[in-house]
Amino acid sequence: MQRRNLFRLAAAGAAALSVPTLRAAQSKSIVIIYSRTGSTEQLARWIAEETKSDYLKLELVEPYAESYGAMTNIAREERASGKRREIKTTIPDLSAYDTIWLGSPYWWGGYSVPMLTFLKDHPLEGKRVLPFCTSGSSSPDGAWADLRKLAPKAKIEEGFWVPGGDVSSSREELLAWVRKHR
Repeated sequence: MQRRNLFRLAAAGAAALSVPTLRAAQSKSIVIIYSRTGSTEQLARWIAEETKSDYLKLELVEPYAESYGAMTNIAREERASGKRREIKTTIPDLSAYDTIWLGSPYWWGGYSVPMLTFLKDHPLEGKRVLPFCTSGSSSPDGAWADLRKLAPKAKIEEGFWVPGGDVSSSREELLAWVRKHR
């Protein structure tokens, strides 16, 4: 009987030792987004579910105008002048993350001003970054250029882009991209 208990203890100890080793070998990831209308947020939720990543939505101290027309005028002026938008969300210590899934709408030639503010404060040095964005009709080239400029020491991988109006039908395409880059 004592011998049986000894084997159980040895087996339990071996199992306990192997769990941290497995976890240490896994990459920890987070999905960080700014979304005004919910389109980018839907993509982010699908990514977080598929990858079991942590999730962080950037909220603003001063939200944008409710009216789409007023918001786009403000956003265009902010991008042109290089203005920042103060982020209300508490940003966790990102040193614990190896991979960052980064999502934003595309506004007037690049990333949204809230995402630009985030990247100026957090250049993601040494991180693996998988960007995704939504837009009315523009290609994401300006967003990817913003990311390369503001996170020059990050490992930026191929991004995913979809028009905002097509988000609801893009789940399988998005998940194929996620699986390719997991």
